Amino acid sequence: MKHDRAILCRISLAEIVVFSVLLVLPAGVCTQAKSACTLPDCDQAKDFFAKVQKAIDADQRQDVAAMVSYPLRSYRDGKLTAVKTKAELLARYDSIFDPGTRCAIKAATVEDVWGNWRGFTVSAGVIWWDRIIPKSAARDGAIQPSDLSKYPFGVISVNHSPETAKSCTGISNPIP
Repeated sequence: MKHDRAILCRISLAEIVVFSVLLVLPAGVCTQAKSACTLPDCDQAKDFFAKVQKAIDADQRQDVAAMVSYPLRSYRDGKLTAVKTKAELLARYDSIFDPGTRCAIKAATVEDVWGNWRGFTVSAGVIWWDRIIPKSAARDGAIQPSDLSKYPFGVISVNHSPETAKSCTGISNPIP
């Protein structure tokens, strides 16, 4: 009977150890290095981000507005606002590119750039940008990676959330 209890205790202890490792393993995988940007136009996307970042840092609003693909989608508290024109963006610039958003963009590096089928982003998705490809060209489905350089990048969305400004201490997003 004592032998059976010892085996049960060892099995239970082994099960607990295995279970604990399985619980901790996903957390370790998630904290590994950032995913690499592997899309064919990633280098150009990084260059575009550096230009946007420099314009935001220098408060060159006209330049920022010129790098946007309209309508620009701005998400705050789960609500979408569509900014339809450059003039509208310039009039609402401080609420679209509020202090927390600007800080998150400034704090990001080109090494933070990553992309997927939606486009490219940094800083928990604070901004997204992609190639501006005409619908006629996209409909054909014949766009090859070598063709991508024909189409410019444009910022397509700005996302406001507590996550975006986490790297910016003392900054909040008070503008609704």
